[in-house]
Amino acid sequence: MNITKTQILTYTAILFTGLILGWLIFGGSSGHADHDQLTDAEMEQHVMDQHTDEEGDIIWTCSMHPSVRQDEPGNCPICGMELIPAESQSPGAEASEDDYTMVMTASAARLADIQTTPVVHRVPEKVLDLPGRILVDERRLTSVTTHFSGRIRDLNIDFTGAPIRKGEVMATIYSPELIAAQRELLEASRQKERNPRLYESARQKLRLWEFTEEQINEIEDRGSVQNEMDILSPADGYVMSRNVAEEQHVMEGTVIFEVANLDRVWVVLEAYEEDLEWISVGDTFTFQTRTNPGQNLATTVSFIDPVVDDRSRTVRVRADLNNSDGQLKPDMLVRAIMNSRMQDEKLLVPASSVLWTGKRSLVYVKDTSADVPRFEVKLVELGPRTGDFYVIEDGLEEGQEVVFHGAFRIDSEMQLADRFSMMNREPGSGTRAGHDHGDMEMNDQEMEQDTDDHSGQEQEEEGHESHSGVLMEEDLETLVPDYLQLREALANDDFGMARQHMEMFSEEDFSDIEDLREEFKVISEMLVERVEEEGYEGTLYKQYCPMYDGGSNWISDREEIENPFYGDQMHNCGETVGTL
Repeated sequence: MNITKTQILTYTAILFTGLILGWLIFGGSSGHADHDQLTDAEMEQHVMDQHTDEEGDIIWTCSMHPSVRQDEPGNCPICGMELIPAESQSPGAEASEDDYTMVMTASAARLADIQTTPVVHRVPEKVLDLPGRILVDERRLTSVTTHFSGRIRDLNIDFTGAPIRKGEVMATIYSPELIAAQRELLEASRQKERNPRLYESARQKLRLWEFTEEQINEIEDRGSVQNEMDILSPADGYVMSRNVAEEQHVMEGTVIFEVANLDRVWVVLEAYEEDLEWISVGDTFTFQTRTNPGQNLATTVSFIDPVVDDRSRTVRVRADLNNSDGQLKPDMLVRAIMNSRMQDEKLLVPASSVLWTGKRSLVYVKDTSADVPRFEVKLVELGPRTGDFYVIEDGLEEGQEVVFHGAFRIDSEMQLADRFSMMNREPGSGTRAGHDHGDMEMNDQEMEQDTDDHSGQEQEEEGHESHSGVLMEEDLETLVPDYLQLREALANDDFGMARQHMEMFSEEDFSDIEDLREEFKVISEMLVERVEEEGYEGTLYKQYCPMYDGGSNWISDREEIENPFYGDQMHNCGETVGTL
């Protein structure tokens, strides 16, 4: 068979094309596989760089306590969480820790939902919601008094609340002294030309007994003694009290009626001691009555009582109000709203940022210069509360970032790490959970000595740590019902029932109700923070007592105040400061 030149060229082209395709498929694939293999190695090296030290050993740490660094997996010696491979940090990202700071990973901060806000500098404002009532203007209250002994005969006004006009007869009275005074007047009247001074003296005596000129003239005109005389109303108004009955004997000085003119009345509000710096004479406020809840009436403060009520711990704030239409009735309950402002600017932080510890209060400040979340505890001096904010008198500066959500979580970790916190006043004292003595070996004598040195402090903190565990781990649906029964038992001074419900929160055996109330304060502060952060299905009220231990909060399912810190001693001391 003859092969032409054209065929040879065709076969050669086909062979050459096949070789090129084979190289592209197999050679290229091999090269790509080598490239992938190189990428995997690079990735493995990158992972090793992320989680190993200079010797190549994997470093294990705690997501909540980055200061923990171990060369093998296990559990965190501070909080017990499972350790994870450590993430390397970029240059400059390492943040130091001490007894007053806490460093967290970014993922841990997100997991704990830590939120911050700047400290602001502005004029504090506060909306005061004050209870009160309508009262009789004491300057318009008149007493009807007997100025001589006698017996009440006809009683024209025989019920309280009766309207009365000035000069109307209220009752009649029989009195031997009054009969003698009439005879003196008649005798002096016959001799008034010769002895006018005696005549005027006889008339003056009856005037001082509050008989009118018309009544005195009637005695003279009649010319005879009247056995019974009318007692007339001295003012227009309403009879507020009736203290006699028909045929009742009365002594000199007996108040038989009280008459009040209600054309003007008082609006008297009850303000707590800590609210007084927000109230001044001349301040305007509005109020509503229960009969007209949609109608706002406006008036101004005319007087602030200089004395604090020793039972309710409140001060009366008074305003005068026109009541010519008679719509306002004495003892009506009112609710007043007063918008108040301070004169000067102050530093303010959210109320949820503040952790109460009696006279000492704490906030957590974020270190904005660190590349990782770092928080420092600060002692602050609190001023008054302004709604959802507190005035900071000392301890912070404008622009600092304070934790307003999650502060309790940070504080719990600080406590567990044996650092300065709400419950741990002595950092490094060995009171944290899981306290480790390191690699030191202790003989029996040293162990006994160490136990003696720390037993007092551990006992003091043990109850607080158990509170922290229970209040962080249990569901609110489980905690709140027992807490509310504990609060009610304390408000009723029922030590036995209170001790029973306290078992939910503490294993300590309390010997008296006052010790139990101290623990209740700690529990309340913790629980308030959790409910504010997580919410609760149902309506709860956050209430506040300014007297107990520098100010104490608690939670109630009733808006009415029943103080658990003082019981019957000051049962209604406190105020509802918010709804949860």
